[in-house]
Amino acid sequence: MSKFAISLLIFVTFGLILPVVAPAKGKEKKSPSAMSVLKEVSKKYRNSKLVQIETDKKVSSELLGKTTVYEGRIYLAQGKFRWETETPEQSLLLFDGETIWSIQYPPKDLGGPAQVGKAKLGKNTKSQILISTLIGKEPIDKNFKILNSSKSENTLSIELQPLSPDLRVKGLTLEVDLKSKQILKISYKDDVENMTVISMKKTEFIAKESKDLFKVKIPKDAQVTNL
Repeated sequence: MSKFAISLLIFVTFGLILPVVAPAKGKEKKSPSAMSVLKEVSKKYRNSKLVQIETDKKVSSELLGKTTVYEGRIYLAQGKFRWETETPEQSLLLFDGETIWSIQYPPKDLGGPAQVGKAKLGKNTKSQILISTLIGKEPIDKNFKILNSSKSENTLSIELQPLSPDLRVKGLTLEVDLKSKQILKISYKDDVENMTVISMKKTEFIAKESKDLFKVKIPKDAQVTNL
């Protein structure tokens, strides 16, 4: 074989191989998957002794054609849950680990006894503590599966579906801050098509727990109903 033929063979062979085996200039950094982000978020909330969240809850009713905004505070600790609402009316939803308590206080200008509801956690009451189920004792992926996700700057929007029908919600979406691993917003529709959007305005992770927060204090002269 001539020198020219050998040179041509080497050129053709290495010309075909080199583009395939040549090392990349730099590896692209992969974005974390929605599931890995969920696990990190879940772990952060579960590992905190106490989580305090200032919230706005907007409930839009198609039937009534109006939107109501509730301002309040949520407390979470090892599966226990407390949600205080201050406006437009004062109320309390509390789960002490066994029993769900609902307290509706009368308007200050009208007076009268508070209305107290008491129920064990079950199929008909689990949806009341949706947030506790999302970021309570168990990892999020134990109770929900991911349907879809989308990223916008430092925010990840994750569409979830409950694994149990007991929660009775649909179109459930979490907005998560990718830097802080905090939940910014929760939105969902309930079984009567009400759209609820819960905005987490400020979240604090507190190193010391407060057991008194999760003990119910029944107001004087309150009417207690077993639900």
